[in-house]
Amino acid sequence: MLLDQDWQGFKRSLATYTRIPLNIDWDSPKKHTPSVCFLPWVGVIVAMLSAWPLLFSGWSPEFQALLMIVSAVLLTGAFHEDGLMDAADGLVGGWTAEQRLTIMKDSRVGSYGVLAGIFCFAIKWWLLSQWITKSLWQDGILFVLLGWITVHVCARWLPLGIMTFLDYVSLGHSKAKSMISDFTLRGYAWIALSMLFVIVLIGVNAWFSVALMLVVTGVCVALYLVRRINGYNGDTLGASEQLAELLVLFTLLGWQA
Repeated sequence: MLLDQDWQGFKRSLATYTRIPLNIDWDSPKKHTPSVCFLPWVGVIVAMLSAWPLLFSGWSPEFQALLMIVSAVLLTGAFHEDGLMDAADGLVGGWTAEQRLTIMKDSRVGSYGVLAGIFCFAIKWWLLSQWITKSLWQDGILFVLLGWITVHVCARWLPLGIMTFLDYVSLGHSKAKSMISDFTLRGYAWIALSMLFVIVLIGVNAWFSVALMLVVTGVCVALYLVRRINGYNGDTLGASEQLAELLVLFTLLGWQA
């Protein structure tokens, strides 16, 4: 019974945070583990499906990295990238907390959002191409894949941490609010299990480096969000996930690129 609740929660998470077509009865009265708790495991699916360019050894690392990033964006429907651009427009362009939230609800993208999207994509492409080159030279294609999975799992821990410690803020009805539910003890267990999974992938030392970096980043992001909008919203969660992807990649590279 509990495993069925977990399975229902995972399917809801996969349907919410990706464009993978699933038949979900959203009105079903059946209990399920909060879907947001499976966000790191959705990252596993996204990473594995988007890693297909690694099968073509004749392609350059730069081209493989480009196609991997594009594939991940298509799989998620640019879910996190959209949040990054909206958050950049609101957090940078607004003068008050209310104005910042209003800007983020606007479907149009401004100059700050465009610049944030371009810079994030460019930096991620460069870091990933360096990771592919370094890993293929030293450890082989499997290590490239393990690193890519690690990036997508660990990056999703940051928004989960923000949700745990900050309050949700919005102006009026918010679609993102319906996707966010309270954590349960079983949900926390699945998040913790994803941490153990990453330890298996990259080892304790690398995991500790990534975890420490995410904790420091999380504190900085939380303080910034409290100052700017008194909490978090869906767009800032997406932005934090994108920021975390860059930092996890950079950490795996040993802060060298």
